[in-house]
Amino acid sequence: MLKIGGTKYYWSFPGKKGRELQVKYETTLSTIESTKAAVNEANAKLADVRRGREEDEEGSRAKKLARIDEVKKAHVALDSELKKLEANDPRALANLKKEYHFCTEGANRWTDNLFQCKSYLVKKRGFSKKDAEKLVGITSGFDYPDLK
Repeated sequence: MLKIGGTKYYWSFPGKKGRELQVKYETTLSTIESTKAAVNEANAKLADVRRGREEDEEGSRAKKLARIDEVKKAHVALDSELKKLEANDPRALANLKKEYHFCTEGANRWTDNLFQCKSYLVKKRGFSKKDAEKLVGITSGFDYPDLK
């Protein structure tokens, strides 16, 4: 930058602008070459993919595609039937029964603990039975769960 009087003049060497254009030209050429290579590679992949998909004289590709659709539909139908039958699976029923007994035992422990708390409050702390039941949360219908 050169300041002469009240104005500022910007200047550069004469070859600088030419060098900038040359670098831009070279980068554009390299971009074009890489793009051409990518297009050629994509065309080669497309040709490879199309190689096995030509239609022959008998029309067997269409028959095969129709067969695949039929098999998929049959698979979906069999899967839905299998899910319906899983509800009656003996192993699943046995696991459900084990879980039921486990939950029932847990409920019995809780019930025992609540009755023990009520007994402690009545015997050691001098509460009346009704006050202890109200405090612990025991209602008239509260009892051990039935085992079935």
